[in-house]
Amino acid sequence: MRIAFVVAVYPPEPEPSSVMAAELARAWVAAGHDVTVVCPVPNRPRGVVYAGFERRPWHVADEGGVRVVRVASWLIGEQRRGRDRVLENASFGLASAAALLAEVRPDVALVESWPVLAYLPLLAVARARGIPVVNYVKDVYPEAAVAAGVLPAGSRTARALARLDALICRSAARNVVISERQRDLLVQTRGLEPERCVIIPDWVDLAAIRPFEGPSSFRAEIGVPEGAFVGMFAGTMGLASGCDVLVDVAERLKGDPRIRLVCVGQGMLQAKMAEAKAARGLDNLVLLPFQPRERVSEVQSSADVMLLTSSPAMGASSVPSKLITYLAVGKPVICGVAQASDIADLVRGADVGQVVPAGDAPALAAALVALADSPREVREALGRRARQVAVERHSLASAVERFGALLGGLGLPS
Repeated sequence: MRIAFVVAVYPPEPEPSSVMAAELARAWVAAGHDVTVVCPVPNRPRGVVYAGFERRPWHVADEGGVRVVRVASWLIGEQRRGRDRVLENASFGLASAAALLAEVRPDVALVESWPVLAYLPLLAVARARGIPVVNYVKDVYPEAAVAAGVLPAGSRTARALARLDALICRSAARNVVISERQRDLLVQTRGLEPERCVIIPDWVDLAAIRPFEGPSSFRAEIGVPEGAFVGMFAGTMGLASGCDVLVDVAERLKGDPRIRLVCVGQGMLQAKMAEAKAARGLDNLVLLPFQPRERVSEVQSSADVMLLTSSPAMGASSVPSKLITYLAVGKPVICGVAQASDIADLVRGADVGQVVPAGDAPALAAALVALADSPREVREALGRRARQVAVERHSLASAVERFGALLGGLGLPS
């Protein structure tokens, strides 16, 4: 089968969605498919082209058996102004549509792209060439943008984007979502039949991301005492993450010398948090950039509990993929998220940690203290259950099997 996979992020960009896209593409190649990935020149999260790459209109390379077509798009930059967001969307949409037009006709196009403005040109080319499209939804727009505060709720722009997204969803042969609440949201608001929405949860390479065994120097490297109780946030520090609440948590815990907060990642909130840390003298808060992929297991295993925060408005529209990595390294999880969300349902249902209201710094601080006070055996039991949930629900092999069933169900050549 010839598969065109259009993605907004791809390695060497470090975001979890980037890593998952590459894993899926390589798994398809290993299964005997002909895979072409269309993606931007790597520039995220800072909007700066990576060393070793050029901002050319078109560049093709073989990367691990995957044919990768990198196209130029507008660089959003660190300030991420509204105009830049629009230009980034539109430019990648046009460039990737041109790539799809120039390529040998694929049997299917799987599109995991930025919302609406990037998607419409792709949809037009696919329709003109008779290419079935699978709409791969990680975040539901414009709802996710409204929840993150990028768009005003109920605004004319938000309503127009929702209508365009409904057109996209109805035009796709299938829509892949990553959670039950996302499926329900699309069915209820986009006029879709339930059978046209397929749930394929995010995944992680469980052989690569696992509880770290052996000596680790990571705590010493970042200046955290070996005996400290560490709560760690690891992932993209965007508006939707709501991770800036951890500054207030750190301030509340200044008087408890046992507890340290470590934030590993990059994004819009990082600079704001760094300024607040300096202004408030928060020595118990450590801010670090993304760490190399090969150190993820070691880095996250150095924590005693993983922290997952989100904007209070986030619910069904966005499901942070960082949770799966947290589970895979076998650590308890404290979540500050919407109570009616897939994350809250999973953490409570699987008994792998605690859920507190999104944006509630006192509740997050209290949960950290309570877990620090709990016996080690309790924390270890939570961690074992977390790893088991990852194995049972979020393996790469399971995702590949589900995608295979989905594409096979469209009557495409094998």
